[in-house]
Amino acid sequence: MADNFSDIFSTTWELREKKPADAVADNIPLMYFLRKEGNIKEVSGGRFFSENIRIAQNQYVQLIDPDEEISMGYNNTLAAFQFTPKIIVTPTLINELEQAQNQGASQFLDLMDERQEIADDSTVNVMEAMLQGDGTTYGGKAFAGVRSYVVDSTSSGSIGGLARATYSAIRNASTNNASVFGSATDASNIESRTRYSKNLISRGTDKPNLGLFGQTYFNAACDSFSGKQRITKNEAMYEANFDNVIIEGVTIVNAAGKIFSGLSHIAADRGYLLNTKTFKLKMYSGYNFQPLNKRTSFNQLVEAAVLLGIGQLTMNNPGLNAVMYDS
Repeated sequence: MADNFSDIFSTTWELREKKPADAVADNIPLMYFLRKEGNIKEVSGGRFFSENIRIAQNQYVQLIDPDEEISMGYNNTLAAFQFTPKIIVTPTLINELEQAQNQGASQFLDLMDERQEIADDSTVNVMEAMLQGDGTTYGGKAFAGVRSYVVDSTSSGSIGGLARATYSAIRNASTNNASVFGSATDASNIESRTRYSKNLISRGTDKPNLGLFGQTYFNAACDSFSGKQRITKNEAMYEANFDNVIIEGVTIVNAAGKIFSGLSHIAADRGYLLNTKTFKLKMYSGYNFQPLNKRTSFNQLVEAAVLLGIGQLTMNNPGLNAVMYDS
């Protein structure tokens, strides 16, 4: 049985039915939305993950007279973000005593299935927290997150090696609601304030489609529909058990909810309006949260299988995203 451990792990990892564990799985709206929109991509090799962007206007557009000399010059209009890959691992262990106590194929598979479910849920919990984060956790080893690319102070810092101070085109919109509007955000004004931020980043058909709201903002969004005869919601997200409301075409979801892992999510009085087409979770082929071969300890009666992910959350147009907040 010990010789088949990694094979059992791999096949059941691929084929088992997913059922979240009640006391392990967190609320994971962003991971779910990225999967649903097809924004988790596998790529083959490369030292960095790159995203090209048009960063500036051509500064030499001119109106001239028939015999007027044309001013010629060069300004940089194209660039590329470069993102460093990060590594996440989740080991699943089983010792010889447990194998002896779980002899018989069905008992062994049941034990492994439970541990794999917990390993998967734990991995996704960490991923969701990182994807909602700013990339500074775990001693700088964390994947980049929404707060890495969509920031309060838009004239400082950099994205993928490009400085916001140098390239205004890569700055997201940022609105301190309490300062701009002179009062706290609540159910009476959340819709108009969401519309205000949305309009700052809308460009034709390029509009935010997902709102990651903290607890206070999400409650206000839901309360704003009280007394209305018609409430619009995203049916696909609702059927996947993510409560949501739609404001100005943006699916608003609770970024927090019950967090068994204790990991940090978006603060209560903030909302991130995201154009999810600008985000991709890029993973190297063969390293997309997949199991490695069995590893046997030399000094313990233990065998391990490791779920491994190597990749990064990338961004191709920060300017089409926004944050609004009260503090």
